[in-house]
Amino acid sequence: MKKKKTKIKLKGLIIILIIILLAVSVFFLYRSLRVKNIYVTGNKLLKEYEIIDMASLKDYPHLYEVNIKNIEKSIKSNPLVKSVKINKTLLGKITISIEENIVLYQDQNNKYVLSNRERIDLEIPFLGVPTLINDPDGLEEKLIDKMNVIDQDILSRISEIEYKPNDLDKERFMFYMSDGNYVYVTLSKMNLINSYNEIYPTLEGKKGILYLDSGNHFQIKKNN
Repeated sequence: MKKKKTKIKLKGLIIILIIILLAVSVFFLYRSLRVKNIYVTGNKLLKEYEIIDMASLKDYPHLYEVNIKNIEKSIKSNPLVKSVKINKTLLGKITISIEENIVLYQDQNNKYVLSNRERIDLEIPFLGVPTLINDPDGLEEKLIDKMNVIDQDILSRISEIEYKPNDLDKERFMFYMSDGNYVYVTLSKMNLINSYNEIYPTLEGKKGILYLDSGNHFQIKKNN
């Protein structure tokens, strides 16, 4: 019986030592693993190398040094970033999924106005956004909020924005479309501009003014 108990204790001790050895081996193996692949998705304005630099991953560090919360915080500090999600695997793969704020227009100071109201300078001019050509008389913050409802494919068709109030509505704007048409719209009816892609084919190539501020009618332009 004593020999049997001794064998059981010895067997248990061996199992414990094996577990400890495996744990130590796994620990040192994990400490030796490095980042092997970095994938960035969802970025349009920010370059991939800029995001990797913000994440402090350009030197492909050890995996244990990669702190997801700190990286997310660092990337989120950029005004162009609306949200970020990071995934890390033991195989050394890092995936950074970015959602950027939308560039709504360029203001009179040549700054780009984002959907979160931030104003930024871009080293390279960003194409496909309208320019606000005059002072909207204190309505700019409201204009930003309302322009957030515009679909991006419609936004890319607007070349200029002009504040043009009349006696009936002090929140009236004109959009100069890149196809040569003009569109009147008020802040309260800003969502109507999203129907422009459906309206345009019905114009049959004619150029003129689309009144979405009242009556939703189209007036053909006379000869220049």
